[in-house]
Amino acid sequence: MANISLVFPRIDMEAEAIAFKQEFFDNGQQTINGSYKLDVDKYSYSAWLKIITDNLHKEDANPKYGTSHTFFAINEEKKIVGVINFRHTLTEFYKDSGHIGYSVRPSERNKGYATEMLKQLLTIAKAHGLSNILLVCKTDNIASIKVITKNGGEITRTFSKNNINYTEYLINL
Repeated sequence: MANISLVFPRIDMEAEAIAFKQEFFDNGQQTINGSYKLDVDKYSYSAWLKIITDNLHKEDANPKYGTSHTFFAINEEKKIVGVINFRHTLTEFYKDSGHIGYSVRPSERNKGYATEMLKQLLTIAKAHGLSNILLVCKTDNIASIKVITKNGGEITRTFSKNNINYTEYLINL
């Protein structure tokens, strides 16, 4: 089992966060799912921290996206191995994306981190009063399918958007 902790990003994590982000880009991946715009170059790290801090409170969050929590997954060596975002409610913008988005650093994949990240986040979601969680992934994303089903996900629907096939899963908490 992967030994990780979910931690809210801090300013003292900037260098490690930039290295985490760069590893995705160096591997030809321009999107970091669940990072809530960490992958967008127009934001400095401190500006990104302000955005995700604002997202914690309904009065400060962008109403289009709603409130959310973003966490880094940190391993025993204090290395950022993943990022995960929990959307408290599904706004119109997220209705086909689900409550949770996540990514694992390319060099740290296939080590059980994503499964453990989701497991820990389900406890947080339950503590926020949710009784179930919707997750969505591309129908051909075998790694995410395994993560979701290991955490109790059951298929609720499949759909296509912009010529990409997706599967939605429900996890009862």
